[in-house]
Amino acid sequence: MPSRVLFLAGLGRSGTTALFNVFSDHPQIVLGLERYKRLYLRPDVAITQELFTEERFFDFGDEATNVVPAARKAWAKHYAKMRERWDGATYVGDKMVSVRAQRIWETLPEARFLFIVRDAGEVAASWHARASNPHDTAWPRDRDARKAVPAWNKALRRIRRAVRQRPEHAAVVEYEQFFGDSSGTSLDAALAWLGLDRGPEVDAQFSRVHEQFVRDVAPKERALSEADVAFVRERADDECWRDVRALAL
Repeated sequence: MPSRVLFLAGLGRSGTTALFNVFSDHPQIVLGLERYKRLYLRPDVAITQELFTEERFFDFGDEATNVVPAARKAWAKHYAKMRERWDGATYVGDKMVSVRAQRIWETLPEARFLFIVRDAGEVAASWHARASNPHDTAWPRDRDARKAVPAWNKALRRIRRAVRQRPEHAAVVEYEQFFGDSSGTSLDAALAWLGLDRGPEVDAQFSRVHEQFVRDVAPKERALSEADVAFVRERADDECWRDVRALAL
């Protein structure tokens, strides 16, 4: 059984999926697709090492997530790949679209967190796009651009606290810096922090994600009203944003 637990975490729409896509292709990392998403928000449930044993990790009868292999072929393929590499993995963990480091460290003090952060305006625009899309039934209609700002502030403050308090167990990367750099400087720093080498599998996936960023993400204009843009500018915690960016790998 892998001895180290790793979480790739951040506020939703901050780049957790893209980060997951890169790191889940590393042959020494086993990651769940929000494997225990329903447990992280429950204060009555302890997040323990037992959840990251092979038998427990692949037992989806627990209803701890709705992202199950039976629901989609892509999810089934992912978990089949994770099971194949289990015995040789250095890390086993999960993608987490929240920031729960302090709580998890209470029962898993050696767990590591690699956080990803993104500009408040970009996160707010992404929340707005999903909330205003009538076909996006997975996203609540009221979880809009203005709801994004206090959530962003809260997540950023938690990340700042975690990285400052336990830099050996918490690190952060910044979305545009990470994916916009074709050489992958931040990727190298993150892998070094984890004690892992960069191999061809990760290189190939990083190149794909970088190309997608350059082609589809970087040129995209924010679809926010002037009032919403002003709201973000007024309410976003710029001081915390500067602090966290200064801490980024």
